[in-house]
Amino acid sequence: MPVASVRRAKHLEPAPDMARRSVEEEETATKPQLKTASSRLVGICVAAWLVPGLGHYRLGRRWRALIFFVCIVTMFLLGVAMKGTFFSTGSSSLLRTLGYFGELGVGLPLPVAKFFGYAGGDPFFISSDYGTAYLVSAGMLNVLTVLDAFDIGMERKP
Repeated sequence: MPVASVRRAKHLEPAPDMARRSVEEEETATKPQLKTASSRLVGICVAAWLVPGLGHYRLGRRWRALIFFVCIVTMFLLGVAMKGTFFSTGSSSLLRTLGYFGELGVGLPLPVAKFFGYAGGDPFFISSDYGTAYLVSAGMLNVLTVLDAFDIGMERKP
């Protein structure tokens, strides 16, 4: 290799100080973006939990948001119509406590139903067990949609 080309190649390589400075500048430039992106992602997940489908709506997935909203709210309303019972944390049974957290996963429909006077179903009604299953299933499906919105927000999923 001729000496002139070696000199040109060495001249084109950045000095170690310049490379270190450019890496430090890139790191400081990306830190505020990461903070903004993570706070946006937390907002999306909280919105997706409170109102089923709202996280997908904020991500620009309008049809998916509408489908999730309709399905989860319909499941919850069917559970209420079948007089499903609400679980509580004051129970001595671990399964009833887990059922409470399953129902809590549905977000705002649960306190709204309690606000409008639905305190839980009639355990002697013929379909109350199915209604309870619908209530818990609606909450668990909403938890899955929150995780789906998180994955889309992290760009792990198209």
